[in-house]
Amino acid sequence: MQDLNFYCQYLGLKALIFAIRLMPWSFALKFGELLGSALTLVIRKRYLRTKEDIKKAFPEKSEKEVDYIALESWRNIGRLSAEFVKAAYMKDEDILSKVELIGMEEVAAQNAAGKGCILHLGHFTNWEIAGLIVSILFKNVCFIAKPQTNPYVDKEVNRLRSIRGARYISAYNPFFSCFKALKKGGLISILSDQSVHASKLYMPFLGRAAEVAPLTAVLSLKAQVPVYAIRIYRRGKKIIVERTDTFLPPKIEYSHKAVYDYTVLLKSKLEDYIKLAPETWLWGHNRWKREKDCIEAMKQQEAELKKDISHEK
Repeated sequence: MQDLNFYCQYLGLKALIFAIRLMPWSFALKFGELLGSALTLVIRKRYLRTKEDIKKAFPEKSEKEVDYIALESWRNIGRLSAEFVKAAYMKDEDILSKVELIGMEEVAAQNAAGKGCILHLGHFTNWEIAGLIVSILFKNVCFIAKPQTNPYVDKEVNRLRSIRGARYISAYNPFFSCFKALKKGGLISILSDQSVHASKLYMPFLGRAAEVAPLTAVLSLKAQVPVYAIRIYRRGKKIIVERTDTFLPPKIEYSHKAVYDYTVLLKSKLEDYIKLAPETWLWGHNRWKREKDCIEAMKQQEAELKKDISHEK
């Protein structure tokens, strides 16, 4: 019965993709925005939780500002989905015309030289379009994604993500596949995430205790490859993909403390992006669903980190 339900969901997705492909670009975006707005009513509890999370992250903002950030974030879910579907089937030059790259020369040089690197992104504006652009412009591209519960939907979404030749790596136990790809000169795109079951790092995120994925820091330290922080935002009708910073892994002995400090640095950059334009971030995920557990885990982690420091001395 569950398999039948999954297949019906998949057929619904395929029908939606087909319909969006027939729409003009501007109409598809408007349709996506309406779809995102409708989701705030269909998944009402999640939308209300979104507003609470925004209030806690930005207590200084008015109710009107919170409403704007929350609604625009959910509209963007529909907008980015429509853009992604349209772009997946467009010619390369047509996709490139929708995007402007800033500061990506360093990434291009690293990639052209056959040296591994990591793109550090967040769930901003349209990360899926950014993934397609990277796949067009660079070689040996890999992306990490958490498998969807519905296997048919998972296969279809990752087919679209890989349509320009990027290689999919499952978010479940990705380290060895990623490390091998980096050593072969691969470019790995990692969407920084929170509330990660496999994570062993706990730290404040937007002022609240959360689990933060350490994979980017671990890979950069182990493989000694640079991390390029990428901000994605809109300017008029263009999607801007900008490298704002380059993080070089410190050449120190690998340790839990080294991973923690590096992850704090990367996490802080993501927080900076959110504070610049909170409405462009995906608030729909429950980033703090294990907040109480994380508070206790942070206390234990702090004691372990102090032990690491005393051992180093």
